[in-house]
Amino acid sequence: MGVAGIVYDPRTLRPVPTKSSNGLTDVAFEDPALRWTLAARDVVTLHGCTPVDLADLATASVAA
Repeated sequence: MGVAGIVYDPRTLRPVPTKSSNGLTDVAFEDPALRWTLAARDVVTLHGCTPVDLADLATASVAA
């Protein structure tokens, strides 16, 4: 878990180049670079979840 954002170099205060297509770098909460990151979004991981089709879920709730 962490954030996706623009990481800045602490010496130059310039953005650190990234290879991602959206220009954001994933940074974990434990990473020391977090304090130099301007976060654009939260990054989370889901475990133990089952994907469902919303159409099937709607049909099941009407039938109940």
